Formats: sequence, C-alpha cells, structure tokens
Amino acid sequence: MSAIAIVLTAILGLVRSQNVYECPSNWYTYGAFCYKFEADIPLSFDDATGSCSLNGAGLLDIATVQESSNIVGWLQKNDPFQQEWYTSGVPDTSATTTRTGVVYVWDSTGEPILPALNSLWLNQTSASVPNPVIIYTYGRTGPGWILGDGSLKRPYICKISIQEAYRILQEDRGYDYGLANPDLANLEMGPHFIVQPQSIVVISRPDFQVEPVNLDCVVQANPAVTYRWFRGQNLNKEITDSTDSRYAITNGRLTITKPDENKDADKFQCWAQNKFGTIISSYVEISFGSLGEFSNVQDAGTRGKAYEGATVECSKIYYNPAVSYQWFKGNDQQFIRPQFQTYIFMSNNGKLYFSEITRNDESQYTCVAILTGVNRFTIGTSQPPMRTSLPIPLIVDDQAPLAEWGPAIQNDFIAVFPKPPLRGQDVRLECFAYGSSTSVFTYEWARDDKPMSSAIILSDQSRVLTIKEAKLEDSGIYRCTVRRGSQASDSKVLQLSLEAAPYFVSQLQDQHADIDSQLTWICNARGNPEPTYKWLKNGVPITTQASGGIKIQKNVLTIAKLDATQHTGMYQCGAVNVHGTSFTNAQLRVLAFAPNINKYPPPSTIMASNGGNITLRCQPEGSPFPVITWLRGANAITSDGAKYTIFANGNLLITQITTADSGVYTCKAVNSFGETQVSTNMAVTTGATITLPPTNQVAVVNRTVFLACEASFPPTIDMIYQWTFNTYSLYFDRIHYRQSQDATPGTIGLYILNVQFAHEGEYTCTARTPFNFVSRSAYLQVNGPPRQPAGVNVLTETVTQSSASVTWTAGSGSGGTVSVHIIETSNEFEPNVWVEMLTIAVADSYKQNSPAKDRHQANVTGLNPGTGYTFRIIALNEYGIGIPSDPSAMIQTISAPPRVYPNNVRGGGGSVGDLTIRWDPLTPDQYGVRDHTLKYKVYWRKKDDSVKDGVWNLIEVNYAVLDYAVTQVGADYYYLLYETKIQAINSAGFGPNSSIVEFYSAENLPIGVPEKVNTNTYNSSCIIVQWNPVPDDRVNARGKILGYVINYWDEEDDPNLYTRSIRYYGNIDTGLVIGLESQVNTIVDVQVYNSAGLGPRSNTYVMETARLPALHYSEEVRVASAGFGRARVWWRGITTAQIEEDITGYVIWLWTASENFRGAELIELSGNVYMTTLHNISEHRLYAMRIAATSFGGTGKKSPTVYFTTEGQILIDANLAETIQAFESKGITLHCSLILLYICCFLVSLIIPFQRIV
Repeated sequence: MSAIAIVLTAILGLVRSQNVYECPSNWYTYGAFCYKFEADIPLSFDDATGSCSLNGAGLLDIATVQESSNIVGWLQKNDPFQQEWYTSGVPDTSATTTRTGVVYVWDSTGEPILPALNSLWLNQTSASVPNPVIIYTYGRTGPGWILGDGSLKRPYICKISIQEAYRILQEDRGYDYGLANPDLANLEMGPHFIVQPQSIVVISRPDFQVEPVNLDCVVQANPAVTYRWFRGQNLNKEITDSTDSRYAITNGRLTITKPDENKDADKFQCWAQNKFGTIISSYVEISFGSLGEFSNVQDAGTRGKAYEGATVECSKIYYNPAVSYQWFKGNDQQFIRPQFQTYIFMSNNGKLYFSEITRNDESQYTCVAILTGVNRFTIGTSQPPMRTSLPIPLIVDDQAPLAEWGPAIQNDFIAVFPKPPLRGQDVRLECFAYGSSTSVFTYEWARDDKPMSSAIILSDQSRVLTIKEAKLEDSGIYRCTVRRGSQASDSKVLQLSLEAAPYFVSQLQDQHADIDSQLTWICNARGNPEPTYKWLKNGVPITTQASGGIKIQKNVLTIAKLDATQHTGMYQCGAVNVHGTSFTNAQLRVLAFAPNINKYPPPSTIMASNGGNITLRCQPEGSPFPVITWLRGANAITSDGAKYTIFANGNLLITQITTADSGVYTCKAVNSFGETQVSTNMAVTTGATITLPPTNQVAVVNRTVFLACEASFPPTIDMIYQWTFNTYSLYFDRIHYRQSQDATPGTIGLYILNVQFAHEGEYTCTARTPFNFVSRSAYLQVNGPPRQPAGVNVLTETVTQSSASVTWTAGSGSGGTVSVHIIETSNEFEPNVWVEMLTIAVADSYKQNSPAKDRHQANVTGLNPGTGYTFRIIALNEYGIGIPSDPSAMIQTISAPPRVYPNNVRGGGGSVGDLTIRWDPLTPDQYGVRDHTLKYKVYWRKKDDSVKDGVWNLIEVNYAVLDYAVTQVGADYYYLLYETKIQAINSAGFGPNSSIVEFYSAENLPIGVPEKVNTNTYNSSCIIVQWNPVPDDRVNARGKILGYVINYWDEEDDPNLYTRSIRYYGNIDTGLVIGLESQVNTIVDVQVYNSAGLGPRSNTYVMETARLPALHYSEEVRVASAGFGRARVWWRGITTAQIEEDITGYVIWLWTASENFRGAELIELSGNVYMTTLHNISEHRLYAMRIAATSFGGTGKKSPTVYFTTEGQILIDANLAETIQAFESKGITLHCSLILLYICCFLVSLIIPFQRIV
C-alpha cells in the first residue's frame, strides 16, 4: 500500500470516529444532554410524551442533583409566570414504599428515581391526586416537585442525549434519504400494519349453517409482503394449503369455512414479511359457545311487604360466555318499561328493582336470557340463542301505608358496567334508591375529586350515568345523590377504577440512522394494570446483548453503535397486561454512504449586500453525517463567531460583508465513505438581496414546517420581510403562521404550525427596503391522509335486498400509498349518520380493464332491506384516514330481512361466570319488514390470551324491545376479556352483526382464606366475628372481592347438615351473627366471596353466646314536672334470674305521641339507676315513653307506653292507647290539643290524680 493511501485511510478513519455533537439552537445544553422547554402549547402528560418522541427524545428524567439544579436555574431565569412543568416521573406500580407508600420511576428510561433526589419534593397538601405525575412547580424556597394530575395541560421538558441530537438537527429523514432521484410514489419500505385480525366466537346450531370465519391482516409495504398464518397454543404450526381444505389465505385474509370446535378452537397469528424484515400481529383466538336451558322447576320468587322496596332476580341458567336479560309482566308478558314506570329500574346486573311495591305489582314476571359475547370476541353466527324462564312470582304482603320515606340507595348500587370497566368502553354507572313511589326522586351525579368529564350522558331519569369511550383519567370518585324534594336525601360514593388493555401514547417511528451512531427507542404505552414490555426484531424476541451493543431497560431499547449487518430490520415493542398484548412496529435502516448534495444544491452564484450579513447553505446527505468544512478560494475558513460562523447543520454565516468578501466559497462534506464539494460564487451589491431563500419542501399534516428566508442588506437602511401565499398576502396569527424576523441567522423565516392541506401551495418571501425589493418563492407540498375519492356511483343492476356494487375513482394518496378503502352508508331516515360497512384492500377493489384510471369497485353487503341509501368512500394510507368522498345518489334496496345491527352494544357483570350484554333496540325503519316480527341474536367469544377454545356462542332474543342478555363462561375462564356483537332478524331472515365490543367475563371462586378468625359476645342472641381480610387481588380473590360469608352452627350439630350462613358485602373484617340461642356454644368460620361464589372456609372458632336479656320490665314508671321544659322520670328496678345477664343500665325511648315510634329519641343510662331528668320538653305537647333494662345479653323487655306532658304523667285507658298507636302506625299527625280533647271528653273518669314526686 502506498504512503498516500495509508494517509488517506487514516484520515477517513479519523473522520468516521470523530463525531461532533451539538444541541440545536432552540435546545438547552447541559453536560451530555439537550433539553427543550416547551411552553407555547401546553399538553397533557400523554400528549407531551408523544410530542417529545417525535424528535426521538423523552420527557424529562433527572439523574443527579446537579442536573436538577440546572433545570431549576433555567426555570428561575426564563419562567416569569412560574408555571408547572411535566417530567416523566410516575408511580412504579410494581414496587412499594418510600414516599407516601409509593416508589417512583422515570417513564422515559424505566429507571427508579434515586433517593438522593428526595430533597426536591415540596410539601403537598393534597393527599390524593388522580393520574399522578411528578411536575416541577414553585414553592417557598424555589422550584421543586409535587404530584400533579396528568390529564391537565401543562408546559413540559424534553430531553435527549447529545449523541442523538442529530435526529433533531437534520431534516426529517425518510425512505428517500440518500437517493439521488427518488421515485417518491414507489419508495421501498418494510411492512407496517394497517388492519390487524380480531378474535371470534363461533356458535353452531343444528338448524343453521355456520357462517365462515374471516381473520383479516392488511399491511403497508413495498415490495409486497408474503403473508403467513400460524396457529396452536405456542403459535408454531404454520397454516398451508395442505393444512385443511377448509382453510384459505387470500391477500392476508384467513378464511375458515364450516368452522368446527374440535378442529378450529385455537390461537391464530398473522406474519407479514418482505426483504426488509418481518412483523407479527397480536394473536387472536377462535372459540365456541352455547346457552343452556332454564330449569323446568319454578323459582320460589320474591316476597315483600307493601310500601317497601323489592328486587326480583332472574332464574339461574347455564350460559357460556355471557347473557343479557329482559323482563315481562303477567301472563300476557307486558314489556317492563322503566321510562313510563319510573319506580321500576332494570339494572345491567339482570335484576328488576322496585323503589316501593304495592298490590298492583304482585304478578308473575318472566325473565328472558339472551346469549351474548364479551369485549374481545366477535360472535361468528347470524342467530344467537335466547331462552325464556318460567314465571317468577312477586308476592306482596299487605301492611299499613308508611309515611313518606326514603330515599335509601339500594345496597347493589352504585353499580358499574361492564365489570371491570375498560378504557374505550361506554362505562355505565347505575344508581337506584328505595323509597315512597308517590314522591318524586331526583338523581344527581358529581365527582368528588375533579370536574365531571364532558363525555358523560345521563339517562333513565338520571339513574344511569354513561361515560362515552371512557379514558383512564375518568377513573375517580363518583357520587350519586338522591333527593326527595328538600325533605330527605341519600348519597353514596364509588371509587371508579378503569382498566385498560395496553395502548400506545405514541407509535415507534421509523429510523434512518447513521452507521456507528447511537439509537434510543422509547416505547410509550399505557394500560391498567400497568403493562410489561417485550421487544422483537423480525418477529423474534430480543433481550439485552452486550456483544451486539443492545440494552433493554423495560420500555427503552438502546443500541450504542449501529451496525448495518447486525441491526437493520423490523422492530416491534409489545405491551402486555391481563387484557391483552399490543404491538407498535417500526423499521430501522442503518445507512452508510458517501456524502452528496443532490437534493439541496446551493446556487452557483449569489448576491450579498454590502455591509449586511449572508448565510450560505450547505445541506449534504451522507451517512454517517459528514464533517463539513468551508473554504474561500483554496483557504479553509475558521469559525470564529465574529466574521465567520459555521453552524451545526453546515451553513456558513458571514457578517459585515464588504466588497473584499467577494469570491468563491466551497462547502466540502467528508465522511468515511467519501467526500463531495460544491462552490458558490458570491458577489457584493449595494441593495438588499435574499441570500438564504425558501426551498421546496414536503410537510406532513399536523406537523410544523419552516421556510427559511434570510436577506442580506446594508445595516444603515430599514428592511422588512413580507410573505404571500399563492399571490395573496399572509396575515400572521398564532394559530398557523408565525414569522421570525430578528432571530438567530439561519432561523429567520416563516413557521407554519399544524400544517393542513389548505396550506399547500407557493409561498413567496419578499425582502423590501425603501430603495428596492427582491423576492424568492418555494412550493410547499403537504403529505397526509389520502384526498377524497371521486365519482362514487352505485350500479343499479347489482342492487339486491342487502347488497349493492359501488364504483369510485381513487383520490390522490397525498404523498402516501393508499392501501385500504372504507365504504360507508347513510340511510334515508338518518341522512346525516354514516355507518362503516366495508373495509377493502386496494388490491381487492381495483377494477381491471376499466377505461378510467384508478377505478375501483366493491360489493357492499349488510344493507337494510327496503331502505334508501347513499354511499361514500374513505381512503387510508400510512398517514391516516382521509376525508370522505361526496355521497352517491340514493338507491333503494329490495324489501327483505333487516340489514343493520343494533347500536350501543355493551356488556359485563353477573354472578359466577356471568356475562351481561345490552344494546339499543332497532327502530321500526330498520326492521326490514312491516309486521315488526323482530328478534335479536347475540354473539360472544372469549378474547383472553390464556383460553384455548375460541368459538362463537349464541343467544336468541324473541322480542324487538329487549335490550340485554346473559350467559355463563365457567370457572376456568374467570376475569378474562370477551367480545360481543348482535344481529337482528325478522320473519324474512337474518340481519348483519354489529361491530365488536369488548368487556370482561365474570370471576372465579376465590382461593384466599380469611385468617385469624375470632369472636366476641355482642348480646344473648348475637356474636361479633372478626378476621383478617383476604388480599383483594387476582391471585387470591380471582376477581374483585364482593364480601364475606360467616358460617355458624351449634357445637353439638353436624356442620354438614345444620350449617347456617350470613353474607356481608364489601372487603370488611367484621360481621355479626344474629338469631342465636342464649348460652350456646356456636362454632363459626368465614369465607370470602366474589361474583363467582365462595372461597375456601377458614379455621373454626368457638364462642358462647351471652345469657338472656332482662325478661321483665319495670312495672311502675312515674313522670312528674321538674320545672320549665323538664320532666323527672322514676321507675322501679327489676331483678334478674340465673338465666339472665346482670343489668348494666337502662334505656328510654322518648317520642312525640302523635309521631311514629320509629323516630323515638334513645336515651341510654349506665349503671344501677332508677331516676333521670328529661330536658327540652315542649309545652302543650303530649309525649310517649318506654323503658327497658340493658345487659350483655341485650335490651330487655320494654315497659308499657307512658304518656306525659310538662305538667306530669297522664294515665290513659288501654283502648285509647291502642287508638293512638293505630294513628301512629298510619303516619297520621295529631295535634296535642286533639288528644287532650279525647282525654277530656271521654276519659275524665279514668284520670287519676297524680301526686308529684318530691
């Protein structure tokens, strides 16, 4: 090798190994990191996380006290408004205790917050903060940390390693980076998912042919991908042509005809691969289900007292996975309509509630159970089964009408549906109170922790609060208050905790990175429970690899030194929790090529103004990013910050220009793979000239673009910049346009914020002085979701009862590649409501041999028969969903079976294994026939990853107005995710299925056992039982704990034959056992229960009940006046026998004689007392009083009622006493003077002179 070659090799190696790191001009530098303080557009925590990730950065983490000191210093200097700033600090749900019982981690790095930083916490008065996130705020001693609500919009701080700042400094790199003359419409790329498959439940019936099962998988890629499907519990069995003749794979769609539970119940996964790599979908399941029969033995029903509340529960039925219910009354099965019978409430738990029952409600009630699905699964049949129970009697026992009473919120409420409530669902909160049906109850809802979401809807006399498409930040404390005018009210609170399958705050971004550079990918997922992470490359899991320079720390993947042979490929981040697995994928291209200046070549000549400044542009492409030097003639230019400044992006700033600065300036770009250079001849003139003109650019919708425009002009004259858009003057506003005129050289120009398609066009920058002006123009192309398709037309000859063929011309891809079209319809009854009917890949809709370019055709099925329809088309590309086309002309379908599905499908809850599903019934215009013989089919299927069988189950609902159904999944499938869809049918046939809705199955039997059970005597017939509660988690409770059951039996009895039980609701640790014999040894044990049933029984504990309470009462009670507003009471004490407990005191019941005994004031006296003074006794009022002895055995027998006034005791005949009591029981108010009139007129002879007690 020659000496020259050796020297050249050494120089190129030095260039490759020496990287110059620098933060962008609008970023703050400290140590090895760059920081951006973004205050102009405050965002929520999740949105701020996504905003930082667009630049490859993460939300702020703090590694040292010194780093925090620098952040604090910046805030004190630059934040005069003392705002609150987001960091990435969040609670670590997998750890425990230090501050307020919680350990905090940095969400952007996965690293725990060091104890040395605890001094940054400020005192915080709020004990509980929803969606807690660490924020910087200002305390008495300066900035520090508190917890803030992550749903609120605040300024935020981004952070990135200075080694990766090139991702901000350089222009956005795409698949065309480094290509000399790229064909932007045909750029090659790896696969990216557009449509992923969904799980399905198949319900087979002997009288109907099972519909084919379709699993769809659509990706965007060039060259086209090869689709592969795998099945099995380990997803290791590839489906090929030889697998089964019933299986077919077409353009990514897997079709299974005649699905069979024994052959097809399994897990499935789609793989998509081209030369750049492989990505895999989340796995899905095909399962099967069924609905049992109601028992042919009639239920005992419900017995209740008149004028009290009551509940009717549907008969038990086996179902899998879920059912919903509807109710009918009487032999003629009248629909129960709570909207008209407002004292009745039909809950999503399948029960029928009455606020107050009367004889009119006594009847036979019929429950209808309809098989439904759950969240994750779509029912794959056209007719779900439905079952009708035997009549369930409601028996009303007569009693005297009660006074106005209630409201008293029933114990089942506040109820939440589905269970558990999930993000993205319509979450339903129910509230219902018992009370007088003659009174009007008003229901009010509020949040105790923050304002109510704007997404709520109140319905059913405000007894139901629905949170539409609930978000995690909708978790919190909800309060229901029920009022009876201004007389009485009741209130309950609920801690609503929403759960969520993993979802991504921001998707991984494709990376076109330099060889030998460092890359950090941050995977920002949310979920409840908090998701765990896994990383894949080309479909294969990867872990930390020291040899490959790969480090994985939870949600952060770092590659220290990129190598094309090791690291190029398709990467996926998977977020996993109990609700499923979600993937985000991106392509990594490790680039290595010599520099070129093909895309942005500088002008061969340029004019500069004498005395002014000029920026000479040099924007080469190269990987690694080249080292840029400037020469004037043959002499290298030194960046001194005075005359010459070379910016990090390569541009050269020359200030205070004179004629001596004229000449040839050369930009030279060198990296390890070669070099290139380009020269500009600069001449000096006396007028203003644009030295850094705007250039043609491509922007993405909703992003920000910068058009440079920098002029050189003499400093002694005034100069202004003016901008026009398509020849029209621009008016600057803070919504879209911002002009930067006096900024740092290189950043002078026009910022266009939140770019939209309307901003595409020609922008002209004019530099104007009093003596001349000069203009330069550039064209801004805006890429984004596809433009509108055109020429939408329905082929009338193809219109049938339920389908029609639609043709259209594809619109522009807006810089992307259209991969999918969505066809929507609107009917004549709701012309402004559009429903998605079909999603079809471009390859499947392209109309061959059409004379019109880009003409497409698709057959749309599932239309409502006998209905007028218009159609519109929406296109999708890698940037998103486009604007819908103009609608077609209206066509009329042929009358036939219904072809629309019920809306507002939801579900969840129930007993062990229960699944409950509800929907809004179809309106008459959707029935498809005029006789209104409409029924419903409800499908469900399991979506949980651990379930092996995955086919549709079916429930039939025989009434058009029914809006819910219930089924059962079994103990093995507790607390898992399900899916449902619903179909309408009429006398002519079947309609389409609804869209899939996800919710949870019921829970399984708990395995946790209450510990340390012990008891204490409460009274002669009652003991109090205490225990250590079972942890309320999935491992022990196997769902959510509902309460505890106390089992008890006499010591001499056989516990297998004579065990009695008492059930207590809530995760409590104490309960009472009542109705026991006195002085009997009682054995108890405790079981926890959830909605599935009882857990194992605890150890037993023996306790003896107390002796009897006093069996006698004071036979002599006297009352005398004790002065104004007072009365003295004396009574004769009693003695107790051996079978009675010793007396510990007395209790007095005192009430106004005209009122009900239930409202009596209770006066408790301790010790062996026989006299007391009553205070606050009103004049001209008759009082009633009873006395009883108390002991450890309880309260003894009460003395007869004694009547008195402030003047003393009044003796009343027993017949009159009964009359008064009868009035009392009827709630009739008697004025004291009326009673005295009775006494004076009829009982004078019975009044005995009363000698005052001295």
